[in-house]
Amino acid sequence: MIVMTRYLPITSMILLSACGLDEPADNLASTEPVEVRTCESIRDDVIRIAGQNGVNIVKIYEPQTLVDTPDKLDCSGRVLVSSGQEAKLYYRSFKDADGDRLVQYSEQKMD
Repeated sequence: MIVMTRYLPITSMILLSACGLDEPADNLASTEPVEVRTCESIRDDVIRIAGQNGVNIVKIYEPQTLVDTPDKLDCSGRVLVSSGQEAKLYYRSFKDADGDRLVQYSEQKMD
């Protein structure tokens, strides 16, 4: 059984998209739909990533938007883990220097 405590660092990041040879040229319009990211929409990503790192999050409740810009979405919420413990969780979606979308989470507020 995995137990998450306030002292257990659970910071993690994962690459959600990658660049490839099939990218459109800069002078062509992309036909791909623009994905709207919200604190609600990235909860499943956070839960999946945490599980890959041995933290069994059952659900993230009461998601709140802290920062919302085109390149960064910072959120917080109350997390329930499989042991029944609850804690505050901070999570985000952001673009890195290469333009790839990443997701990160932590029990501590992130800069």
